Amino acid sequence: MLLAMPRGTPEPLRDRATAPVVERVRKRYRQAGDRDLELFPAPEDIFGVLVYLREREEVLERPVRRLESLRKRTKEEEQQLADARVALRENSLDRLRLIRRLRELVDVQEVAVLEACFRNGLKGREMGVILGIESRGGAALRLQRLRLAIQTKWELRTPRLAKARAAQDAEETRRVTSGHARVRQAALNLLSVRSSFLEVEDLDEWWDDLAWHLDGNDETPSEQASTAAHLRQVVRDIRAQAALEGVPPASDEVALRHLAEAEAAARRT
Repeated sequence: MLLAMPRGTPEPLRDRATAPVVERVRKRYRQAGDRDLELFPAPEDIFGVLVYLREREEVLERPVRRLESLRKRTKEEEQQLADARVALRENSLDRLRLIRRLRELVDVQEVAVLEACFRNGLKGREMGVILGIESRGGAALRLQRLRLAIQTKWELRTPRLAKARAAQDAEETRRVTSGHARVRQAALNLLSVRSSFLEVEDLDEWWDDLAWHLDGNDETPSEQASTAAHLRQVVRDIRAQAALEGVPPASDEVALRHLAEAEAAARRT
């Protein structure tokens, strides 16, 4: 089963984790005599800050180049050069911290959009074209990976939390793997009676992707989770179309039984 979004996910305009980082950067540029500091973006505008730093790299590089160009340097100038080099290195690290945080915030937004796409019946291949994902089931796998990635907090994890996370991951893997045999068999049974069900617009792609997963592409826990997600979507679309038309999903009793079994198997994962 795909993991639920963690509670308390920070919003970009209320993200306090990067405030100290931005303040350090601003202070360095002020000390370096940046004449355009009044254009420095608001602390919560992480992307704006990154763009500003990229465009104003020379502010911190200039004193390093100037001092390095001197043939002879006084002790004071040697110390100034050392300090300037440290400031430049620390600034680069802070830029990486901001990039990491921006990526985390973007991941949160992408998860929300991908979930909305699946809820609204968009197909994985449609999303894949936009995201540059060519593999079948790639959008579902991306959603799974992002949900796992955004659970990592900004702060470094303690050994205790790391151990708890490892145990949680192991339990999730065990649960998905243990239920996969049931999901796989239910999916195979459902595919065997595919022609018995009502025709649903765009459902062929879900059927084909489900068959692709079952054709040796469901070995890892992530692939198995994606198989279950595809089976769940096939069952959901069949049920929704039947409810819309006010008729049974199929007239064949065997097909109806396999549909119920697939629904139960997908629900347990």
